[in-house]
Amino acid sequence: MPRPPTWAAVAAAGALAATAAAAAPAAAAPALDSLRLPKTVQGQQGHARMLVGVRLSEPARLTVQVIRADSGSVVRTTTDTSPRRAGRAYLLLDAVDGAGFQLPAGAYRLRVQATDGEGTVSAALQGAFTLRLTAPRGRLDAYTIPLWRAFRRSAGTSAPGHLVVAVAPRGAAAAAGIRRGDVIRAIGGTDVRGAGALAAAQRNLPARTGVRVDLVRRGAPVRVTLRPRPDWERAPDYGPALRWVVRREPRVFAYAAAQARHLIESGEADRAATTIARWPAAWRASAPGQLLTGDIRADAGRWRPALGAYSRARARDRGMAAAEIGRGTALAELDRRRPAIAAYRAAATIDPADPVAHAFLAYALLRDGRAAEAAAAAGEAVRLDKRYADGFLPLGIALLGQGDRAEGMKALRRGLLLLDDPGRAARLIRNHLEPADP
Repeated sequence: MPRPPTWAAVAAAGALAATAAAAAPAAAAPALDSLRLPKTVQGQQGHARMLVGVRLSEPARLTVQVIRADSGSVVRTTTDTSPRRAGRAYLLLDAVDGAGFQLPAGAYRLRVQATDGEGTVSAALQGAFTLRLTAPRGRLDAYTIPLWRAFRRSAGTSAPGHLVVAVAPRGAAAAAGIRRGDVIRAIGGTDVRGAGALAAAQRNLPARTGVRVDLVRRGAPVRVTLRPRPDWERAPDYGPALRWVVRREPRVFAYAAAQARHLIESGEADRAATTIARWPAAWRASAPGQLLTGDIRADAGRWRPALGAYSRARARDRGMAAAEIGRGTALAELDRRRPAIAAYRAAATIDPADPVAHAFLAYALLRDGRAAEAAAAAGEAVRLDKRYADGFLPLGIALLGQGDRAEGMKALRRGLLLLDDPGRAARLIRNHLEPADP
């Protein structure tokens, strides 16, 4: 899954005076007020979160306790590692216990206290909420790669879609009868031949529910029923299967490219580079080869060489939206704003069902000071995928920039609740949500 450029978060205490003498009055406790807590916290099982807001009179660390309403037992305690600045402060809390397990649905209380630089603790604020859990998110349990033009001959098919390269032995895909070499065309009746559409479909897979999957197998249409497993279960490790299939079928370019991409996704870009260096020259020079080379260089922050590789990928396959997204990201990192916007627009034209292209376009437009256009692009990303955090986040920032505080904060909060990146979430809260809610 592509990540936004490093600029996409649009981001960016002192201690109290010492007490004078024993006879002097004791230091006042920090003032803590204006607790904001949703009455109902609703989210997918395994992904439920809540935003809690308070107001601080001075810099202080916050301690939050989640308490079961029926027994009064504390199920989780969190404490800031560093002081927060005075003013409105928000906390993004996963609905989990101290061991990281999902809290069961039910009634809870939340208790918040502040501790200043002298160790003085405020009075507690308390509120109640009810946790409601919806169906968990499901998982495909198969590793796929877009069937780009360069792959079709060696894969033995001309059907556009996503080539199944590896299947988890005891996963949902295997149970449904999906096999290596199948081409996925549609999920749940939705066309997923574009790269972005498949990613969106996987984010919206319901666990333990029968979902129709349309395939092409050896040129013939096949339809199976997938019953996805919850995505909180341990994810399959596709590395061994990918190594095996590359050894077994070394002439299938798509399989070799899938292995390299998996290495990059797993944080092993150096190994991916070594692997690609052993490929035949024609593979390295192809659109997928240059795309992966661009990803490796981008991973290392080498944006000019990455731009060159992405541009060569685009020249070799004009239908590869991923190459345009890569070009846009490299151009943005090089502060070439207008060309970056053009590249993201091109990606959205090639694959209009890809929420990523529209969301990245929104971030680029925001950086160029074009809030109204950014809101339109982000709105399209949200329309395409209601569970894509990077659709809601630039939408919220753009609406705030246009002066629409209510809708901007609503979108921003929704994006934060979907975001699986605590560091980015903290920056977005500090730089956008808190200033918008003084």
